[in-house]
Order: sequence, then structure tokens, then C-alpha cells
Amino acid sequence: MSILVKDIMTPNVVTVNQNSSLLELKNLMDDHNLRRIPVVNDAGQVVGIVTNSDVSMASPTDASTLSRYEASYLLSRIKVKDVMTHSVKTVYDTAGLEDVADIMYHDRINSVPVMDSGNNLAGIVTDTDVFRALAEIFGVAQNTTRITLDVEDKPGILADVGKVFFEHNLNIISLITSASREQGRKEVTITVDLTHVGMDIVEDLRKEGYDVVNISTSKVRA
Repeated sequence: MSILVKDIMTPNVVTVNQNSSLLELKNLMDDHNLRRIPVVNDAGQVVGIVTNSDVSMASPTDASTLSRYEASYLLSRIKVKDVMTHSVKTVYDTAGLEDVADIMYHDRINSVPVMDSGNNLAGIVTDTDVFRALAEIFGVAQNTTRITLDVEDKPGILADVGKVFFEHNLNIISLITSASREQGRKEVTITVDLTHVGMDIVEDLRKEGYDVVNISTSKVRA
């Protein structure tokens, strides 16, 4: 099953109007314990994103001679639109996990506003959401074993590998393929729970001619 952005995003996201003051924004972030907030215009359309770093850079430093009242007054005069990131990347809620991960990686960003089919703001997805989803895919939140095989890149190879696990009555939790260093080959990482059956599957995979290049285990954290 493909993991969609709507499965991992935070819905009902808090927003701030672009014409709000930095003081209002700071209070909003403090009240909701937020590090980043999508910025909308009067029509409710997403026009940017603002982070706590943006607020810090625009705020007087502790070394300044401004009083608390003067600092608050300064923040009340600066608008969110003056410090926000304008060229904000968005993603649809029906996009896949890999799509938002690609956006974050190539654009070097850690959060993306999520839009629904009507181009309305539906939520926000962060790098933490992506990492959590990947951890679930690899089964690191449960007692699992990950077996990585180096196999020939040909039609039917996954079915052949899966047959070995089927014969051991093992349910595959996840299966990930990646490029091998050698042309014409692939690395296949299969996550299974071997808690009650032992490691016999590894020896049988080798007997079938598969090159087992890595075995690692994860246990539920106490």
C-alpha cells in the first residue's frame, strides 16, 4: 500500500495572515508551540511560509539596548509578509511519500503545506512526519529483521524471492528495492518478523543462489 501525504500530514493547520504583525506571529507560535506556520492572504490562499528562525532574525537581539516595551513595539510594526518565504513549495494530499521527500531533499526544506483537490490548505507535512513514516515502512518500531539481497535485475525476480518467504510461512512487512553498484543487478531489502522462527530463512535464501549482503535487526524501544 502506498503511503500518501494525507496519511502522515498534520491536518487543521494553524495559519497566519500575511498582514499580521511579527508580534502577533510570535505569540501565535508560543501559544501553539509551533516552529513554522503557512502564511495566507485575505482570501485564504497560501502565499508563503514563516518559521521561528525568520522571527528570530527580525527580532532585536539580547545585546540590544531596547527595553521590552520598545522591542514589542518594533515587532508590532513589522509584517509577516516582510520576513516570510514567498516562493513556497506545496504538495497535494494525494501525493506519495516519495514525492514530498523528493521536494524536501532537492529544495532543502523541512516542511511543505499540503493542498486538497480544490487547492485549499489541507495541512502541513514536515521532515519529522516523513522520517516517522519511513521508520514504519522499515519496521523499526517493532521487532523485525531486515535482510538485504543482491539479485539479478530481471522480470519475476521479486516473485521468486517472495516464494522462499511464502514457503517459510513468513509475512513480508515491507520490501524496498534500490540500485546495486553492479550494472544489471538490484538490492532488495525485505523486512520480516523472525522472532518465533529463527534465521533458517537466511540459509535457504543462500541455497537458492541469492547473495545475502546484509542482515540487521530492530527491537521495540522500552
